[in-house]
Amino acid sequence: MLIMVIDDELISRKKLAEILKPFGECMEFDRGDVALVAYEKARKEYKQIDLVTIDISMPYLNGLSVLHKIRDIETELGVPKELKAKVIMVTSENDRNKFMDAMQQGCDDYILKPFDENNILERLKSHNILPKT
Repeated sequence: MLIMVIDDELISRKKLAEILKPFGECMEFDRGDVALVAYEKARKEYKQIDLVTIDISMPYLNGLSVLHKIRDIETELGVPKELKAKVIMVTSENDRNKFMDAMQQGCDDYILKPFDENNILERLKSHNILPKT
């Protein structure tokens, strides 16, 4: 599994990558604009990006914009629905409007910080990203 962790906060990014590392290759990004370049390049090289976690509040390009552009890239490249990346927004903001915006733009789930390993793994299982045990 190929995983992208996009979060400007170092501790959250490292914690998520550490939790996800046993399940696949984790690419870490502290900026959404840089992550989008890598995402588009991987997709154009026919690499399957299985999971993307995105912090909503980031400088340069916020998480909602990153999500929107990821879905645009997938549409432009004709990625079938079943091969689109699962996207989980990770944020400390408990803002219903941002939650609704994220869901409308194609987010698969929304996790509030602080998170723990069990919470992350249960969410991944609920979306069939990890096998249920």
